[in-house]
Formats: sequence, C-alpha cells, structure tokens
Amino acid sequence: MRKSILYFLLLSAGFWSCENKDESVFEKTTDERLNEALGAYEKQLSEAAYGWNAVVYPGNESSYGFYMKFDDKNRVSMYSDFTETSAKTPKESSYRLKAMQTPTLIFDTYGYMHLLADPDGGVNGGNDGDGLLSDFEFAIYPDSVTTDRIVFVGRKNQSKLILTRATQAQQTAFNGGGQAAGLAFNNISKYQVYFKRLTFNGVTYEIAVNQVDRIIKLTWLDGTTVRTFTTTYYYDSEGLVFAKPFVNGSNTINGFNKITWDESRTQLSVSVNGTTSVIGTAIRPLSIDRAAPRAWWNAPQATGGEWRSVSGFHVNGVDDAFGLKTLTSDSFPYVVYLYIPAYGSGYDLFAPAFFEDGGLSLHYGDAVRTPNFTSDGRIIFSMAGTLGDVPKTGPVAQMSAQLYESSGYYLIQTSEKTYDMVSVKDAKSWISWFRI
Repeated sequence: MRKSILYFLLLSAGFWSCENKDESVFEKTTDERLNEALGAYEKQLSEAAYGWNAVVYPGNESSYGFYMKFDDKNRVSMYSDFTETSAKTPKESSYRLKAMQTPTLIFDTYGYMHLLADPDGGVNGGNDGDGLLSDFEFAIYPDSVTTDRIVFVGRKNQSKLILTRATQAQQTAFNGGGQAAGLAFNNISKYQVYFKRLTFNGVTYEIAVNQVDRIIKLTWLDGTTVRTFTTTYYYDSEGLVFAKPFVNGSNTINGFNKITWDESRTQLSVSVNGTTSVIGTAIRPLSIDRAAPRAWWNAPQATGGEWRSVSGFHVNGVDDAFGLKTLTSDSFPYVVYLYIPAYGSGYDLFAPAFFEDGGLSLHYGDAVRTPNFTSDGRIIFSMAGTLGDVPKTGPVAQMSAQLYESSGYYLIQTSEKTYDMVSVKDAKSWISWFRI
C-alpha cells in the first residue's frame, strides 16, 4: 500500500512539473494573445477594401442577405434585404470586438442586424419574445476564419452569420440599389392566379413561394414522377439567391438575376443562368397531391396546435382581401384567424382570435362539418352551425362565404409547418396557413 501511495505522489509531481513547463512555452499571457487575436480580426474586417457580403441564417431557419463595410473606428455601414428601404438606404451603427468566452463580434447599437433579433413580433413577423431567433452578438472560432470568409455563431440563438469578401463590382451594385432591385421578386404575391410556372432548358417548374419564412419550392415532372426541391432564399447585389443550389441533371440553378416587374401585365421576368424567362400562371397544379388535404387536416390533431393565418384570403391579387386587420370585437383587436380540426364532436372551428387580457381570445366562430376529402385531391367545407354571435356582414362573413366555395380547395405544402389552400374554381383565391 505504501508503495502505491508513493508511486501516485511521484506521478502527480511529474504531471505538475510538466504542466508548469508547458505553460512556459508561451511568451505572452492569455490576455495578450486574445487581444492580439481581436486586433487581427478587426484589421481583417476593416481592411476589406470593398466590404463584405453577408448572410444571416436565424434560428427560425430562414435566410437574409446583407452588405457590410467596417471601418477601424468601430463603425459599420450596411444594407439589408429585410425591406426595400433597408436594401437601398445604408445605415451606420457601431460594432466592437470583445473577449468573452471566445472572441465575439457585437453589433452594439440598434441597426438592420437588430431587426431580425427584435423580440417584438410586430417588427419582424416573428413570435413575441423571440423575434426571428436571430442574434447581434456572434462568436468567432479560429478554424472558421479564412482570408476571404468568416463564419460566426450567435451567442444566444446559435444563428449563423457568414461574411465573404466583396468585390468592387458587388460594392458598386449594392450602392447602386442592386439588392433593392432584386426585391421586385416580392411582387409575385400580386399574381392573381396562384400557380406560377417557369420553363428553363425545356423543363417546366412550378414555383411556390412562402414569403414569410423565405422558402421557395420547385416542383417538376421527371417523366411521370413528381420531383420537388425546397430551399430558403435571400437577396444579394444581383438578385435572389438560393441558400442551397438546385441541381437537376446537368442544370444547376443558384437563383434568379435581372428580376423585373411589369405592373401593367402583372408579370415577373427573371434571368436563369443568363437566359431570361417569364413566370407564367396556371389554374391547376402541375401535379395534384391527393394526400395533402387529409394530411393538412390531420396534422394539428397528431402534434397539437391549430392552423393560423394572419391575412386570411388573398383574392384577385389582393392580400387581406376582406380587411381582417381592421376587425375588432368589443374594442379588442384582431390577431389571427384559426382553423382547428375536430374542435368538437363532428365539427371543426373556423374563427378569428382577438387580443384580450394579454392573450388570444375567441368570441365567436363557425362550426364546420368534418370536411369532404375527394378522390381527386380536393377538400370541401360546409357549415354545421355557428358558435356565439357571428357577424352576418363584414370581414368574418366574407371569410365564411369564401371557405364554403362549393368547388373546394387544393392543399399545397410549402414547408414542414405551412400549407397554402387554393381555390379549385379559378386559383384566384387562396389562404396561407401556418402551424406553431
């Protein structure tokens, strides 16, 4: 036993001796080395002659494009594709590099970067308290830094910020409003017909766009087989960029450039790999997903929650066609429209929710019979009755009349938790549902 203890003490002494010896290898203290690293990062950021292209990937799995020009006085000027104004009007704010658990880039005065992280959902369309789950403090890890590319990770929500060194042409394009010009693609929501199609290299693609979550979905036929591709997107100095490239055989599409909007024709044209194409329309999907209506109806029952829509029906090119955002009940403001499958025995609920006592409140609504799911892929609704004192005129009455349109609806899944419900009659009326 005494020999074992002696051996352990000798081993520990040797280990302690090695630790002291290793520490002496460094000629500078930890703080000195960290300060040198911070200085090197600031130099790299500020000495990029033409600034940086930037993409932020918030925790809500969307993507946003930025341009940033740092100086050596802790000021940064940037553009953002968050709005048309932020894409064409540079905004200057302050930044600093600070030694925290790791070297950290902090945008420390309110600017375009903070719009994504703002906890007020009214600012960015996110959930109150969370915003879009983005950050304005980003950790830097040495193995993610190269001369022309830096990857940062948000300290709170683990959102990702990627900077790539900009060229002179890109800087000129941003300063000339190139990013704002690309936002013309948002006018796709003005199309009166839901189904949009683009033909490239002999293949016709159906385009579904979720502008809230910035998701684009392409659907096409490979013989008789239906193929789909889904990605988030953002805007750079030249147009719309797919967060991940689309590959179909020998064709690779990284996004759309030279985007133009013809107001008189309600028509978008885009350039795909140098070829200009017009986005056209159709009144039926390229391929009807016959399982989608029942999957949509079943989803809240399987996982909890309900379907929600803020703007209600889009009709003939008009968002919030029935003026839901002006709706009140007993002076309480409208928040969101709900569809809750199996709300009661044999019926669903279709109703507006109002903001009352710090939360959502239901005052009245339609009891909707369990829908008819047709063999050709439609869902058809009919009224079972009403719950509460439902208005007979105005936005709520118009929402009900539209829901019960006798031809029914196609359901188009645009992401894991979002669907568009499109009128079979003429594809000129639709509602976008999301589930939280």
